[in-house]
Amino acid sequence: MRTALSQEVKSYIDRLERKVNKYAEPKQRDELSKSTEPFANAIINSKEMITDATVANVSAVIAAFPDLVSNALDDHYTREVVNAIPGYVKRTMALPGLTAARLPSKVTNGYLKEAVHTYVLGLPQACVALSRVALEQALKEALGRQLSGEFVRFQDLLQEARRWNILDKRTEAIARAVANAGNEVLHEKPIDLDKAYDVLTKVGGLLEHIYSGEGKF
Repeated sequence: MRTALSQEVKSYIDRLERKVNKYAEPKQRDELSKSTEPFANAIINSKEMITDATVANVSAVIAAFPDLVSNALDDHYTREVVNAIPGYVKRTMALPGLTAARLPSKVTNGYLKEAVHTYVLGLPQACVALSRVALEQALKEALGRQLSGEFVRFQDLLQEARRWNILDKRTEAIARAVANAGNEVLHEKPIDLDKAYDVLTKVGGLLEHIYSGEGKF
């Protein structure tokens, strides 16, 4: 069995680093190891979060040394992604395949795809929020309400879906559990990847049911 490509890339990066260190002076090696990653993290934090005035000067550094910043970020993200790939693979392998008699709309499938993608990337909060949206869009589509522009409460969607046999008692209960998980994420109750997996697989099963069932509005 051949070595995984991500491991080969990681080994190549390690070889490049050893080569740089071989020809650098000890002081230079120490400065490189101490400055590059913290510098990249400072740049990223200034973009991802509200930060204090001590990080506000980052914009000036970016303007003055764009190539240096770009290379530092490229280095950071390359290493981060390569190191994360085994996790991506593991989470993708763990997900069940999804099939149904009818295909969802591009809107519904788009939200589902993004929910799966965020799970694979290890972003549980985003995964649960998007999973809930995917389910909501599936119910709207099944009820002829998708892209209507009208606001419909999730509770009302569930009641209509039961009325038209799109959901049964069991699947309605699962849908409520998904909605509750989404609400928790939006109301200061962060979750982990195990919970995100549970929600995502529930939504996948519900969508298979909705798009393979006999219920019609």
